[in-house]
Amino acid sequence: MNFDLRPLVYPSYWLSLEPPRVWDGAGRSLAVIFVGMLIASVLVRRYKTAKAVDKIQAALYRKVSSMLATMGIIGLVLFFLSYEQIRLLGARPLYLAWLAGLVVWVVCLVKFAKKEAPVVRQSILDRRAIQKYLPKRRK
Repeated sequence: MNFDLRPLVYPSYWLSLEPPRVWDGAGRSLAVIFVGMLIASVLVRRYKTAKAVDKIQAALYRKVSSMLATMGIIGLVLFFLSYEQIRLLGARPLYLAWLAGLVVWVVCLVKFAKKEAPVVRQSILDRRAIQKYLPKRRK
């Protein structure tokens, strides 16, 4: 099997409007990745969200699950359009746009997990500490 990676470095390969042949060799791995993203989305939503420590962690798991489901579905649609050899809608630039969208979404999730979530957690702890000294409601 001849597996040549040299065309990947040329812009003409990526900017071609011809859809790639996805059912040969490495193209099948795209289908496996996209289906794997959908399965991972269901597993994260079902198991990890239920075992989250707090609401912030559960929100992060829900966001990851949404990302996996959305990008998996979009990837499968792109794969189908490429499989059917639809000239413009199955072209390689759409795979690059999909990859760019995935990278942006992952960066936003990391930003939420590293910057925003600790601030929200701390504000919840501060609010609980203050409410500890405030009078409670009468029943």
